[in-house]
Amino acid sequence: MSQETFMRLEHLRQLNSNRQWVNEDVYRLMYKEDLYILAYERIKSKPGNMTPGTDEETLDGFSLEAIREIIQEMRTEQFRFKPVRTTFIPKTNGKMRKLGIPCVRDKIVQEVMHMILEAIYDSPHGPYFQETSHGFRPNRSCHTALREFRGKWTAMNWLIEGDIRACFDELDLHVLVTLLQKKIQDQRFLNLIWKLLKAGYMDLHGTKRESLIGSPQGSLVSPILANVYLHELDEFVEELRQGLGKGEAKHRDPTYRKISKEKARMAARGKTRTKEFKAIVKLMRTLPSRQVDDPEFIRIRYLRYADDWCVGVSGSHALAEEIKQRMKTFLWDHLKLTLSEEKTHVTNARTEEAFFLGTMLKIGNGGTAKVKQTTNGTGKTFKRRTTGWETVMKAPLPRLVKRLSERGFCTTEGEPTPKSGWAFLDAEQIVSLYSSVNRGIQNYYRFADNWGQLNRIQYILQCSLAKTLARKYQISMTKVFKRFGKQMTIHVVGKDGKKDREVSFYLNRDWTKRRDAFQEGKHSDSDLVQTAMRMRTRSKLGKPCCICGEVEQTAMHHVRHIRKLSHKRVATGFNRVLRALNRKQIPVCTACHVSIHRGEYDGMKLSDLAYIPR
Repeated sequence: MSQETFMRLEHLRQLNSNRQWVNEDVYRLMYKEDLYILAYERIKSKPGNMTPGTDEETLDGFSLEAIREIIQEMRTEQFRFKPVRTTFIPKTNGKMRKLGIPCVRDKIVQEVMHMILEAIYDSPHGPYFQETSHGFRPNRSCHTALREFRGKWTAMNWLIEGDIRACFDELDLHVLVTLLQKKIQDQRFLNLIWKLLKAGYMDLHGTKRESLIGSPQGSLVSPILANVYLHELDEFVEELRQGLGKGEAKHRDPTYRKISKEKARMAARGKTRTKEFKAIVKLMRTLPSRQVDDPEFIRIRYLRYADDWCVGVSGSHALAEEIKQRMKTFLWDHLKLTLSEEKTHVTNARTEEAFFLGTMLKIGNGGTAKVKQTTNGTGKTFKRRTTGWETVMKAPLPRLVKRLSERGFCTTEGEPTPKSGWAFLDAEQIVSLYSSVNRGIQNYYRFADNWGQLNRIQYILQCSLAKTLARKYQISMTKVFKRFGKQMTIHVVGKDGKKDREVSFYLNRDWTKRRDAFQEGKHSDSDLVQTAMRMRTRSKLGKPCCICGEVEQTAMHHVRHIRKLSHKRVATGFNRVLRALNRKQIPVCTACHVSIHRGEYDGMKLSDLAYIPR
């Protein structure tokens, strides 16, 4: 093991901080064993890795030998992606969502490809992607996009909510590869991407279907490939923004200017204490000092998260419609994508609300006085009221209630109901699940201007939890609250009969509005070499068998999860050892791996192991 592989990847990141850089020899990185080990470490604990693909294999039994076989196939260009296994999961609107499950070997290869593509297109030293793109990128999230709206969209008159019809299912593969060729001139790497794109899928009847269009279902590379594709839209809108923008500042509002002059005349006459003067001051506070629809001032804003995008226009309604039409034409002519006329709306930002990233957006009065520090030219600073317009961002209460209703927490009117499907679970599990729902909603909408109204959502979940526990124990809600309290505190008892821990429902009591409470995106590895080396050093791939000490032909034994179980649900078999180690993966030799699955090591203790894997 050495730093050479990771230093080369870091060098690739540095080279691509130059947006004009073209990469000519990246396929050789697919020979690097350390990258595959790093890829394994990154994905080994993610959900779904114990779900078999079309080859019926999981991460259980994955080994260094498997990596070396992949690398050999890469050297001879014989590696082939297997078709993904297709399944369908229900969506909240009652329809079904198609889900692809790749094979384990393919996931490892895809993660290596993802690391290479991310170094090329999203270097922390200077990304190729536009700053307006926030989806599936390091250090970015829905919240970073919404923060941009909060701080920089106050001057917008019109909001265009964009919807691309079946975007990811309609990506043209030839267009995609042509776009990749702008930055990658390595035919072997492009051929590998072609193999992924054309791998196809197995339908529900076990018949292989070809992939003619669309990004690969379930692929770890699909998000960044989609960003490469839609980056062209980002570039187009940036050209529109620069070409259409004009004016240094909005002109003074005529009505405001007229009243301001009257105020100055009254002040000059010493009438500042009169009722008329106070009425003028009060009226001025309700008026914008600048023209809202100044025809000589045009600004365009844009945000995109995956295939969801929003354009803000400070200009006329005709201009907003023109921009919408030009984007529609560009999407079809250059990207073979269709803009949905039914779902793409031009919204008056001052009188209506747009819906973007689960949030209702508007420009208006957010309920707080908006002032800023300024100077009168003497060097002294003082506070001055700005135009009264500011961004208003609200949690969509009716939509949230509807979502809770569809998931069985309440009726369509918002009346709490027991969630029968959870009643058979242990009480602490029920409380934890309800807490995660409540906490998740509140964490996402902490910035909302109607933050206090989320108390209703918390009330629905709290009462639904009480009704679920009442059904479980066959008692009334009143007795549930009396036994467990408002937070439904469950005392978990260990095997020794003593209290092990407490689990309580997350009950928020701070309803103070915090308009800037946005979360950060997932951080990238700024020091790639050190982070990768640390992860590689800790990897157990290729380590001796922790049961017998054998050093040859070792693989990783995986289980889905190791939970802290109550006295009613005790870990059984070899899982007792894994639970004591608090590990989901351990290195074992082939013989011991077979013995584990046969149940021959069910009575084993930690003291029986050859060594304790750390």
